[in-house]
Formats: sequence, structure tokens, C-alpha cells
Amino acid sequence: MKTASVMPVVATVLCAAACGDSPTAVATPAKVRFFNAVWPTQDKIGFTTNTQFAAGSALAYLQSTPTCSTLDAGTTTFGIGLANASGTALNSNTFVTLNDQTITDGGDYIVLAGGNINHPSVVLLDNSFSGTLGANQAAVRFVNLAGGSEGPVDVSKGTAGSGPTTVVRANMGFRDATPFSTVTSGPNPYTITYTDTNQPLVSGSDATLNLQAGTVNTIVISRLNPPTGNFQLINVPRCN
Repeated sequence: MKTASVMPVVATVLCAAACGDSPTAVATPAKVRFFNAVWPTQDKIGFTTNTQFAAGSALAYLQSTPTCSTLDAGTTTFGIGLANASGTALNSNTFVTLNDQTITDGGDYIVLAGGNINHPSVVLLDNSFSGTLGANQAAVRFVNLAGGSEGPVDVSKGTAGSGPTTVVRANMGFRDATPFSTVTSGPNPYTITYTDTNQPLVSGSDATLNLQAGTVNTIVISRLNPPTGNFQLINVPRCN
């Protein structure tokens, strides 16, 4: 009678991670758009990130960059100064910095400069929107960069003198921003007033925003030729 010997078989499980076979996660750079509301100056304002000039960021008053810059995740310091004639570097010392801002992978941001050139400010806004937009909805928020204003402003939904209005945010100081709110896409009328006087500063057709479905919008309350010019609303789109 023949017998068969059965040899033990050792199954070796190879760890893909240990052997370097797993794909390495690739970080998605953050994106940032710049907007300038610094007055009064004939020169363009340029922006820096960690002391390096941001290419394409030399902006005239009330202009934003048409394309977004990329940033690595981590801590970033933003600054502004006068841009040189070719728009490729600063032609002055940095006027003001916004230090040690946390930038996340894949983030979407707006950096806004505003105020009088003798004491300007820099504001960083995160464009993240955690809500869900329906097929006929958009998200909108407001930020107050109206130079030379006599006081804080109120933002109301609706047109003053043409039916009821609903206060979105009262007593908005300079640099203040509202949270995002969800509205029906299409024409959306608003009214901006001084908090103390309820005097309409911009209303009617000049303050009617045509918001596209599925979009996330940041509306800058600004002023032409401050400190005495008319108020206006400027939509600064997010990057993604």
C-alpha cells in the first residue's frame, strides 16, 4: 500500500502597502482668486503669498483676477502693495499682511483687499458651501468693502419701496461678511441701506442679482470713486 505525503503549504500574504504597490495619495492644490478695493491710487495693487508675488494679481480698483492661483496646503501669509508697471512684482514695501492663514487641500478661497491706501485691510474668505442646492437654487453671501462709508450697512432681500423686504444682515461693518444663504436662481433684488438712517444706497435694478442655478456667489458691496461715489454690487465668482 502506497502512502502519499502531504506537505504543508504556507500561504504568504503580501502587504501591498509594505511592498510599495499601493497608489500614493496626491494632494489637490487649493485655489484662490484676488479682488482689489483699495483706494485712492492710480497704481495697481499686487498680492503676495508667503512674500512671493502672485502672478497675474496686479489689479486696478474693483477688479478681480480672471483666473485663480494655486496654493499648497498649509499656513500662508497674504500681503498687498503697489504693483510695478509691468504687473510682475511689487514696486513698494508690503502695506499690510494677513498672517498665518490655514489653507486646506482642494480649498477654494477669495482674498480681498480694501480700504484707504494709508490703512488698507486684507480679508480671506473660504468659498466652501456645505449645503445642497436644488436644480433651481443658488447660494449667495455679501461682504462689505464700501470705501469711505459713513457707517455700517444693512442688507435686505427685496426692493425698498416696492413691496416687503427681509433683512439678511443688519449693522455690517467694514470687512464684515454674511454667511451663505440659499435663494431661488434667477433675478434676486436686494437693497443696501445705512443702518442708522435706512437711506437706500443701492436698490432696484442696480441691486438685482441674476444668480445662475448651482452657483455659489460672493457679492462685494463696493463704492465707485470713494469716499463720495455711488454704491454698487460686484459678484466675485469662486474658483471651482
